[in-house]
Amino acid sequence: MSKSGKGTANVFEKARRRLWGLAYRMLGSAADADDAVQETWLRWQSAMHDEIASPDAWLTSVCSRLCIDMLRAAHRTRVDYVGPWLPEPLFGDVAIDPLDTVELASSLSMAFLLLLERLTPVERAAYLLHDVFDYGYDDIAAVLEKTPDACRQLVSRARRHLKDGKSRFPDNKGEQDRLLTEFLAALRSGETDQLASLLAEEAELWTDGGGKVIAQTEIVHGRDEIVRILAMIWDAAWRELDFEEVEINGRPGLVLQEGGGIAGALTLSETPDKQIAGVYVVRNPDKLEHIRGNG
Repeated sequence: MSKSGKGTANVFEKARRRLWGLAYRMLGSAADADDAVQETWLRWQSAMHDEIASPDAWLTSVCSRLCIDMLRAAHRTRVDYVGPWLPEPLFGDVAIDPLDTVELASSLSMAFLLLLERLTPVERAAYLLHDVFDYGYDDIAAVLEKTPDACRQLVSRARRHLKDGKSRFPDNKGEQDRLLTEFLAALRSGETDQLASLLAEEAELWTDGGGKVIAQTEIVHGRDEIVRILAMIWDAAWRELDFEEVEINGRPGLVLQEGGGIAGALTLSETPDKQIAGVYVVRNPDKLEHIRGNG
């Protein structure tokens, strides 16, 4: 490879983790994020580098536009998805960029990624670039080929759409660990009152089987119904499984193991008063194949 080729490759490699982090947050799929970043690389290889004033801006623009197109296509196909749809889980250390912050980490949670589903693809890109990745409106305007004022309106509209959803709260690893430990202990003990005490009254249970394995075909709402369903699932299917505590999307979670294979991934979200707001269980085998350590 020529010195010029090595230089352009190095530029891309320095941006790769950030691009992957943006693509995953846009698409909710590690496999799709891989595809978006790979296509960005292919276009970067054939670009006229001498004419690119800011490689970082160019790469972000290409990746963002690819993700917008992919997300539009994904939304069209998800209308036929069987049961609740959850993002593809990330396992282990999910630091996406050397400059990752608590804010970046919290934006990987299942609850937050589900909240982003309220937005149009362009709103999602503008919001992520501004509020998560700290891009200015002039830079976002160049990425989205809109005026800065239009981008301001996109971000403002996105915030309004998200306002009625579950807000993000500062991550408290100790509280998350405690909730997960007590949740698993309550399941194992069969103490439904103990389990109920951990759940918020309006908690939700999401189980994503994608029509390929047995799972709830609707979101389960309310503490009492969740306790009933989880107790039934434990007795019928989970009692014989092994549970391994791991990081899932930057938060404490559980991998459900059966016969040496992964049968599911579980993570929680919490309310401000430290009750469980959401239980998210991914069982679709297609989403469990991509075990990723660091993006």
